[in-house]
Amino acid sequence: MKHKIKDEIKKHSNPFDIKRKRLYNEISKEMGFIYPCPEYISVKTLILRSINKKLPSNVTTFNDIPNESEYYKTERNEDFMIFKNSDLVIFQSPFQAKLFKKYNNDIFVDGTFYIAPKFSQQVFITRTYVKELNSFYTTSYSILRNKKQKTYKMLFNKLKQNSNNNIITEPKNVHCDFEKGISKAVKKIFPNINIKYCIWHYKNLLEIKKNELCRNEVNDDEKIFNYYKGISNLPFINPEYIMDIFS
Repeated sequence: MKHKIKDEIKKHSNPFDIKRKRLYNEISKEMGFIYPCPEYISVKTLILRSINKKLPSNVTTFNDIPNESEYYKTERNEDFMIFKNSDLVIFQSPFQAKLFKKYNNDIFVDGTFYIAPKFSQQVFITRTYVKELNSFYTTSYSILRNKKQKTYKMLFNKLKQNSNNNIITEPKNVHCDFEKGISKAVKKIFPNINIKYCIWHYKNLLEIKKNELCRNEVNDDEKIFNYYKGISNLPFINPEYIMDIFS
């Protein structure tokens, strides 16, 4: 059975898709008609070791990221990695590029640090809204080594180039947090775009600053707290009516 397990794992083109228990069940069912099979617990380590041998080598630095890999291909054998330099790696399938180009009224961007490799600063994601399907779709993934404006600029420029296909891509709005490097970089690549800052980030930053400076003073005084809530809701008020509301 051990040889059978190794052979089956070798046949898989993508080791990430291998389900260990399912593999064991399929092989044991097939071989059980011939002779009794060992328990799953006794071959679990063998299965895991065989799968690990199929995995790509560990990447410990940004420079270790390979320029070419079988994992940079989609199921249709299309290139998934579109750009790599010493600060940035961009992944975008042809289908994602098509969505980026076609549904460009609103682009949503954000970085996450929780899934970023240890040797990088963040994983940066772009998304778009497809009205016909009433759904959001991810249009690119990128690994960034830093949060510099020039890195963001390179990122958006490469996404623009990859989606063009002789058709100029000019998004109308980009939705992002308050990181200046992002908004300035977007403006450099898409000069006519509107920057729409995220309300959640606005309120979250306001709450953090309030807690740092005067948490008890605001929370314990109803009048001050109401003023604070009013300030937090300013983005929802037409600027023409602000003075009337607060006077």
